[in-house]
Amino acid sequence: MTPLDWSCEVTLAPEPASSRAARHAVADWCIAQGLIGDAVDTLLLLTAEVVTNAVIHGRSDVVLRIGRHGSRVRVGVGDENTRRPVRREPDPDALDGRGMTLLEALADAHGVEADPCGKVVWFDVNTHLAPVRSARASA
Repeated sequence: MTPLDWSCEVTLAPEPASSRAARHAVADWCIAQGLIGDAVDTLLLLTAEVVTNAVIHGRSDVVLRIGRHGSRVRVGVGDENTRRPVRREPDPDALDGRGMTLLEALADAHGVEADPCGKVVWFDVNTHLAPVRSARASA
């Protein structure tokens, strides 16, 4: 998917509350697309993890982008830090350090791309099994 395919873009402040705001933006986008079910839960969890990492490590505004290509939904999270995320073995007693492990386990694809302003961490979730309801049915 290219940046031209992004159908939603939200700029978030570099603060902990941005994770919640990002989940709300993705949830609202999924509702507008008629997506419900486990795939949406996966999108929300991974969005929260990636945005939290961007807030902690990016130390800049965070740009959340959402797009769809067929049955795949892509979420991209950009920040001004050019350092790529590194997967680490989480300490079982730690409250953090599991974001990249979750991304690897739950996303259908993921990666990091250089961006003129820093980097974008992205992931895809296939929604082909997710129930879709028409906008008219929910009105």
